Amino acid sequence: MRFLSFSLICVLAASTSLAAEKRDRALVKPGETYELCIDLNFAQKLEYGFISRRAMNFNIHFGEGDNVKFPVAEHLTREKNEIFTAMDDQKHCLTWTNPNDRGQWVNVIYNIR
Repeated sequence: MRFLSFSLICVLAASTSLAAEKRDRALVKPGETYELCIDLNFAQKLEYGFISRRAMNFNIHFGEGDNVKFPVAEHLTREKNEIFTAMDDQKHCLTWTNPNDRGQWVNVIYNIR
């Protein structure tokens, strides 16, 4: 587990050496949701990676009027290392929902380019 977290950090650090990476960590209780919301401009890139011990439902979404758009549809995963490109000037929220019967930590590293 520590090796995977360290590997994820190394991969992101190597790809984001010119900009300051940010880190976040949250304990997501059973049945609850955690959101990390970031203002992004059109064509701005969000490099992100995360890991948790057990799989959680993850998505990226933003609100547009009364509608919610999901550029990254909800799916079950325990880790990810991706680059997301914003297609709108919006506050985008990375969201984790814990379907497990115990709290799960999620460790996140991200960088905006």
